Amino acid sequence: MFWAALNVAGIGLYIHFGMALWVQPGEEGLPGGPGDAFYWILTQVPIAAFFLLLNLGALVVILLRLRKTREPSTLYLWLAIAAVWLVAVAYDHHKAYRVISPEYSLSRGRHVA
Repeated sequence: MFWAALNVAGIGLYIHFGMALWVQPGEEGLPGGPGDAFYWILTQVPIAAFFLLLNLGALVVILLRLRKTREPSTLYLWLAIAAVWLVAVAYDHHKAYRVISPEYSLSRGRHVA
């Protein structure tokens, strides 16, 4: 099915662009670069938004067909694709998340209540 293959390609593209923001081994605790948010907004957000709209449209079509055919296999495929997207986004977030060490904090030496 073309739609499923397109989603697999989209997930690969999303992960490919996300890899540029992943924390490199040995850089744990260091702050990210100032352009990280711009890169994310210009690359990953459009991909995620496109596939969100595509998949919501596909869900509408699937639900309309389901009312006529009573065959839920395409709905199961849609749910599987949605689950893979959720795992991919969560994995990307996990790999890119930075816990900044206190020595790089703006409140260094001060107690913030």
